[in-house]
Amino acid sequence: MYPSCVFCNLVRTPARIALRIAESDRALAFLDINPIRYGHSLVIPKAHVTDLSDVSPEDLEGVMTLARKVAALLRRRLGTTGENLLVASGPGSEQSVLHLHVHVIPRLPDDDLRWNDWWQTKVRHPDDAELEALAQCIRG
Repeated sequence: MYPSCVFCNLVRTPARIALRIAESDRALAFLDINPIRYGHSLVIPKAHVTDLSDVSPEDLEGVMTLARKVAALLRRRLGTTGENLLVASGPGSEQSVLHLHVHVIPRLPDDDLRWNDWWQTKVRHPDDAELEALAQCIRG
């Protein structure tokens, strides 16, 4: 635990307990205070972990298991029909809080988020040779 970490403080103190929506031995889920959708939640490991590069397999499993539970809760309680999971990890990802967290963003058909529209503005179209070279590079 890091005293200056806002998420570690949520784990340690019951001050904002009203925002908590689910918990396990390794992870905590709570409402995002700056949501992009009604019910937007965050799931964090209870142990201080900066990003995916330093999370233990056990903590990652705990976070993802709780994220799945939160998604089911949102569907059941809010009537949503899907969700997006988002993880920003590391300096190049625009990670805003340096404690690993998974955004669980509840979705409905025809809502105004439009991920696919945005995605299509960013898509590249590499040819097969470029993709094969990249795969080789990543495999080593």
